[in-house]
Amino acid sequence: MLGELGVDLRFQAKLTDLLVEGGRIRGAVVNGETIETDAVFLATGHSARDVYRILERVGATLEARPIAVGARAEHPQALINANQWGNASPEEGAADYMLTFNDKRRSAYTFCMCPGGEVVAAGTEPGALTVNGMSYSHRADRFGNAAVVVTVDPADYPGEGPLRGLEFQSALERAAYEAGGGGFVAPAQRIPDFLAGTPSSGDLETSYRRGVVGADLTTLLPPDVVRTMRRGLRHFGHRVRGYDGPEGVLIGVETRTTSPVRVLRDPETYQSPTVAGLYPIGEGAGYAGGIMSSASDGLRATERIETHA
Repeated sequence: MLGELGVDLRFQAKLTDLLVEGGRIRGAVVNGETIETDAVFLATGHSARDVYRILERVGATLEARPIAVGARAEHPQALINANQWGNASPEEGAADYMLTFNDKRRSAYTFCMCPGGEVVAAGTEPGALTVNGMSYSHRADRFGNAAVVVTVDPADYPGEGPLRGLEFQSALERAAYEAGGGGFVAPAQRIPDFLAGTPSSGDLETSYRRGVVGADLTTLLPPDVVRTMRRGLRHFGHRVRGYDGPEGVLIGVETRTTSPVRVLRDPETYQSPTVAGLYPIGEGAGYAGGIMSSASDGLRATERIETHA
């Protein structure tokens, strides 16, 4: 149907440049081909680091923004079910949870809970590791997982410039890759060991298919993040009995909760204030926090271009 409307869908395609003349979009380079256009809707997602660098080079206005980092917590799904429903095998399926802890400066919270799911590798660069979670539609796998993350802001990022959050993420991911020994094996730690600052040893059974190795995640994450994670995990153990017990494993690190960069835009036209015809939208541009909110932001952007065309 989209094809009938004149939409040209290109798979295995990579944006390698934006052509800007006189502060206005004139084209885009995709897989070496120059496509002339006076409007680019940029909805790349929050991990397209090469695109942020293109935007900085062509003069789009960018700013660093807060994110959250931590690790992926995994527990037997039966433990979660028993806590949430009082029944280890409910007819309703796999239970989920949402947990928060507020500190004076930072907060810890669970994010992207995946009932009956698995932990997956989500890195985008060689020699760097970050993890994420997913559930198949049946949600019937043995473990449930969720990110346990702590808020950080641009003041926590080293260096200067709007892209310094990228380097903050990358440094954590390179350290995790090295701690795992390469091959995208992930460093992992039992939650009681994380709370005690003791490296985990022995076999750790998880859903992560690339394999895990016992480690001390407290040496990979910033001290303030570790401190707040510990307080948060203890608090979560009061909400979900056994959450901070020996059946819980942390798999690290998780760094891609959202974009560390915002691509500034005019609130009325949704265009970049410095590159006319550039419409940064969705989570990658720093204006959404997930699939549905990104889609809504895209719809609002199309309304703007119809109004201001």
